[in-house]
Amino acid sequence: MKKMLIFAITILSILVIITFITNKETNSEKTTSVETINYYENQITPEQLQQDISNHKTKIVYFYKPACPHCSRISPIVVPLAKNMNIDMQVMNLEDYPNGWNMFQIKGTPTIISYKDGKEMNRILGEQSRETFKNWFENNK
Repeated sequence: MKKMLIFAITILSILVIITFITNKETNSEKTTSVETINYYENQITPEQLQQDISNHKTKIVYFYKPACPHCSRISPIVVPLAKNMNIDMQVMNLEDYPNGWNMFQIKGTPTIISYKDGKEMNRILGEQSRETFKNWFENNK
């Protein structure tokens, strides 16, 4: 009988310890989770962009796809960088506007294009370093 009681207490103690450790890990995950930031708030449609180009406006547009792994890595770099440099960079989701691929000759995402006086002045393609994007923005304001 003593052996059964010792065995039951041991099993119960192990279960309590496992529950405690599991709850502690779950609580630490909740406290360390990062708030999701929306990098794609400043949306523009192909029609709006086409109209702005026709009206000879200066624009910088970031073409992206939400499922693009390169976009998900550079968005946290380029969107805050443009904002900190006081650049009104607009974004176009090419999954929502598949006609944007041909309309603006986009070959892949991410692509950032600078327009001035109704003409494309420059573009930067793919995943680049923060410094490369910073230099590009400085040269294409």
